[in-house]
Amino acid sequence: MLATLIKGFAGKPSHAPLTDVSIGAYTVGVAMLVAGALGFEEQAMSTGSLLAISGGLIVALPTSLTGLLDYFDIPKRTPARKLALYHLLVMLTATATFAATWLAQRPGYDDGEVTSLGLLLGVAGFGLLTIGGTLGGALAYVYGVRVVKRDVPLADALIPGRLEQKRPQAAAATAAVQQPQPAAAAKPAKPKRVGRKEAAQRRERADAETAALLAAYGSPRDQS
Repeated sequence: MLATLIKGFAGKPSHAPLTDVSIGAYTVGVAMLVAGALGFEEQAMSTGSLLAISGGLIVALPTSLTGLLDYFDIPKRTPARKLALYHLLVMLTATATFAATWLAQRPGYDDGEVTSLGLLLGVAGFGLLTIGGTLGGALAYVYGVRVVKRDVPLADALIPGRLEQKRPQAAAATAAVQQPQPAAAAKPAKPKRVGRKEAAQRRERADAETAALLAAYGSPRDQS
């Protein structure tokens, strides 16, 4: 239950929105480093960049935890599991690079300037972030990791935990449909009832046919 609360419910994973927060914070921090290095409000940018990167590093902890839980849920020896491993390694490297960026830019926070090492590491971290995000996107949009594609009512799609409640019922219904049904024994066809009018018409046709045959070949008495 605790693991479910941490990593989120079906259709409501925790990892995806956490990555948006950390990636957004890192992106803002790097953009401020570049802007400050170009001479645009360098003092303000040197301060804001460190604060933004600090926010990304703080969110990186729950982001990594939820991503690790999702990783262990992927079946082993599958392309999705291999891609998830690459995504994990690249994102951990990016996080370490941004931690180094924070250390390199920390003196610039006090001096009101963008350090050259902080700028270099920030740009490198952003490049790794782009690669890792692309790998993560392929996990979701190609392999469908933590993606639920089901035609359900709107309330089930929006309320966390509703899809888990419907899953046993859906599985039981699917099993019932897939279970072979015994063939029904063939019942003998009931003789069709014939009405009086139809019976009379049949007798008239039979008499007419008999009369035609007698007229054509004669009766046995005539032949004798």
